[in-house]
Amino acid sequence: MFDLSKSFYAKVFLLFIVTTLGMFGLNQLLIGRIGGNQMRKVFIERQINTNLRWAKEPLSEKTDDELKEELLDTLNIARPNEVRLFTAIPESGKSYSFDNLPFSEKFQETKVATPEPDDDAPEIERALLTFENAQWNATKLVTPQKVIVALVNTQAAGRHMEDFLEVRMRTIKQIFPFSLTMSILAAFFVTRKTLAPIKRIQASLRAVDTRDLTTRVPHLGEDREFREFIDVFNNMLARLERGFLQASRFSSDAAHELRTPLTIMQGYVERAIDEAEPGSKIQIQLRMISDEIERLSSITQKLLLLAQADGGQLKLDFEFINVSDVLDELVEDMSLFDPPLIARGKIQKKLMFETDRALFQQLMNNLFTNAVKYNVPNGWIDIAAWSEAGELHIRLSNPTDCISEDFASKAFDRFSRGDGAHNRKIDGTGLGLSLCREIAHAHQGKLSFDVFDQRIVTVEFTAPIKNSTSSYTS
Repeated sequence: MFDLSKSFYAKVFLLFIVTTLGMFGLNQLLIGRIGGNQMRKVFIERQINTNLRWAKEPLSEKTDDELKEELLDTLNIARPNEVRLFTAIPESGKSYSFDNLPFSEKFQETKVATPEPDDDAPEIERALLTFENAQWNATKLVTPQKVIVALVNTQAAGRHMEDFLEVRMRTIKQIFPFSLTMSILAAFFVTRKTLAPIKRIQASLRAVDTRDLTTRVPHLGEDREFREFIDVFNNMLARLERGFLQASRFSSDAAHELRTPLTIMQGYVERAIDEAEPGSKIQIQLRMISDEIERLSSITQKLLLLAQADGGQLKLDFEFINVSDVLDELVEDMSLFDPPLIARGKIQKKLMFETDRALFQQLMNNLFTNAVKYNVPNGWIDIAAWSEAGELHIRLSNPTDCISEDFASKAFDRFSRGDGAHNRKIDGTGLGLSLCREIAHAHQGKLSFDVFDQRIVTVEFTAPIKNSTSSYTS
């Protein structure tokens, strides 16, 4: 079943169905309310038209029964007792109204309510009579030959309306399943056609890559409202592209310009350290300056790589490497720490992966360095690697007591660090995980960061494995 709170398609579809059924119900209600009055008008019009026809015919040759039969046929009434017809021969020079008819004795205790005159038939006088404890629509026609008063029971129109509604409802009950099915199909077709532009725009928006903002959504052939929406979106993309290019160009240019002076400064400082008296205060200060220059160089190099990744210019020299060997070397390095960390986990043998060796090495070094820096005394590092469903999985876990509670949500933000105060007790720039994520994206992979129970940090790299001539087995 559609989720109405989320699916615009379902809302439009059900709105069409509800509107169709609502219009059907309203149609039935209005026919019931208005149809009775319209049916009475039809009966009166037919009654008047019959009188107009009689006014043009020789009536001396027709009997009262024949005139009554003509009126019954015109009104299409099956019950003769719903029609009364009275005739008399008019006296010369005398005018007649409903109050002084020649056969007034037949209308004893009759109440007459004369309506407004009929402009379409001024020669026909019309009235509403109460006769024989019933109400009748009466018409009076005076010709040189006859005076004719025709009465039609007002209930005849209501009965005809009831018969019509009953036939209509029976018919509707029989065709309702078919009508409902056709309404649903029509609703589906109309909804699909109406929302087709949204589907096309949606597909075009998915094609827009954050690394390539030059893509624009086409609007040819779309409706005016959608063209306006697409134009607004394309203008927004153009502004984002300009801002992104400016920011990316600035980061790249700044990183390039900083590399040379930092290298020169590092050379001069190293020479000054060698010339200074060993263990002297000036040598210690120079070494501190050298460490800061190395830190700046590291930041510059990472900013350059990030700027290249943002601009889609991160170049990879792909080759197949044995990931198992790279991870085994990291495990061996753990024995050099003082105190040493405990290595845990299982690394699948001969895991071959097509990658840029230098970038992959940097990815693993960054993740491993973070696992060491944010570890606890006499801690451990769990390193696991395996292949599954055509994907390479590398997971590093370690205990920690330095990660803030909300760090997991911003772990990959640039210049974001696990120690909330950004102190120097734990060395770092806050760019390592951002760079790792960009390297993962360059391999069509992903990098996840999770904190469990505020004590265990897990980082997992996942990327598709391409076939190579070298096989890998467990």
